[in-house]
Amino acid sequence: MYKILQSYLTNRYFMTKYREAYSSLRPILAGVPQGSVLGPLLYLIYTADLPTLENSTTATFAVDTAILTVHEDPKMAAHRLHMHLNKIQSWLKIWRMKANEAKSVQVTFTLNKMTCPPVKLNNEHLPQADEVKYLGIQPRPKTHLAQTHNH
Repeated sequence: MYKILQSYLTNRYFMTKYREAYSSLRPILAGVPQGSVLGPLLYLIYTADLPTLENSTTATFAVDTAILTVHEDPKMAAHRLHMHLNKIQSWLKIWRMKANEAKSVQVTFTLNKMTCPPVKLNNEHLPQADEVKYLGIQPRPKTHLAQTHNH
């Protein structure tokens, strides 16, 4: 089994093309072949020890991860989220992985008009949003939903 996995993950190369020019071959030093059958399973094994906290929930599928915290006080919910993000940030550094801050957002779900205080990931404030794209799925725009309900 070890030899099969080793052959699957080693001696892989990439090349880029820009217009008519090609780069030289470069080795791929990390990751699994995209779209591969084993890719999701190997990722789950690699991230099996992703930090969790008692007062938050981690929802992960493939490379998408959502951290959920709940509290009636928005400041406490943000504090819990911040604590969990700090643990994940340390874990990512140990395992030489990087979060994509550009694709990360903070969403507050509440019946009040209040929003949670902002949190940071890698010293960058996560933008507040009303919705989030998760697992490649994004909610339909509200105007479209309103049209659907009118029919």
